[in-house]
Amino acid sequence: MLTPSSPSLLAATTITIADEGVRLRRLTRTLFALVWLVPGILAGILAWTVAREQQLPLSLGAALTWQIARWSLWAVWSQVVLTLVERVPLSADRLGRWLAVHLVTWPGVVLANVVLVGWLDWQFAPWADGVPRFVDAVRLTSQRHLDFDVIMYWALLGAAYLIEYIRRYRERDRVALALEQQLARQQLEALRMQLNPHFLFNALNSVTELMEVDVRRAQRALSAVSDLLRLSLRSATQPTVPLWQEIELVELYLQVARVRFGDGLVTDIEVDPGAVDLEVPSFLLQPLLENALKHGLQPEGAGQSVVVHAQRQGGMLQLRVTDNGRGLDGGVTDSGRFLAARPSVNGLGIGLANTRARLALLYGDRYAFRLSKGPSGGCTVEIRLPVGGV
Repeated sequence: MLTPSSPSLLAATTITIADEGVRLRRLTRTLFALVWLVPGILAGILAWTVAREQQLPLSLGAALTWQIARWSLWAVWSQVVLTLVERVPLSADRLGRWLAVHLVTWPGVVLANVVLVGWLDWQFAPWADGVPRFVDAVRLTSQRHLDFDVIMYWALLGAAYLIEYIRRYRERDRVALALEQQLARQQLEALRMQLNPHFLFNALNSVTELMEVDVRRAQRALSAVSDLLRLSLRSATQPTVPLWQEIELVELYLQVARVRFGDGLVTDIEVDPGAVDLEVPSFLLQPLLENALKHGLQPEGAGQSVVVHAQRQGGMLQLRVTDNGRGLDGGVTDSGRFLAARPSVNGLGIGLANTRARLALLYGDRYAFRLSKGPSGGCTVEIRLPVGGV
């Protein structure tokens, strides 16, 4: 699924909906002009074969010229019909005008076709020697082909309207898709605007607390926060980033956390080398780490650990954040759903709620989000994303 604001999608939308409609109309007119060559050629070969069997003087070239010219008349009439379809739409409020236009047009088209086909038959048909007058040739043609011409006009009109309705359906579908993508893009931007200040406030609060305890440690923390914000701003306009770039942000975030939590916090980052270039949503792992540090662990506690694990498993990328803290009183999630003891989005905190909302917008139901208790306590947050991006 393409990201609503991805560069590849923006490049693909250089062809507008109006341009697509014009292209389809031109293609339709071209096909309706050329398709008559097929029955014309077949009819020419058949006429030449019949003439040879009856030993009548008709060459293959003359037979093809005769029949292709006959059928090519419908190439002209089809352009008339297509013009009427574009200018006189079929709708309930204009049904009277539509009927009036076609009840006037089809007799004129049929009459003109009979006259021209009669002239062609009079000129080329080897059995026309017994028809000395042009009027007699037209009368004979009308007797043989008038009903066929009437059916052809209305069949052609039906085919033209079918293609027109397909074009309109595609146009409405493209408009709806464009609106949906615009809405998703706005929602993603709103979520990012919510997440970045949230993280900034938490980080600055941590530095403020350290200023009263250890100024030097607070300065180191403030420097780490500065580097972290610089890195986050670098990808501010990117909905997805390579995994290695997200890991850089995680390392900086853990530097800030270690200053606050002290030497009692042990962190470990395990990344599959085959997964470092895979695309992930930016700022995906930081809210998971924040959840572990804020709700699972205690500052200055001993023997605390947070492990970040990233591994490619077939067509999926598995991301996991595990802590050995207090654990949780919730349940397990399925793709697109969260089951908790208190099933409130607000209860998840801004970070986790924001993360799940972004995953739903980017991946639909193609992602998995699992929040579970560890076998020996603590909490594990696991996310599975399809390889190949959004």
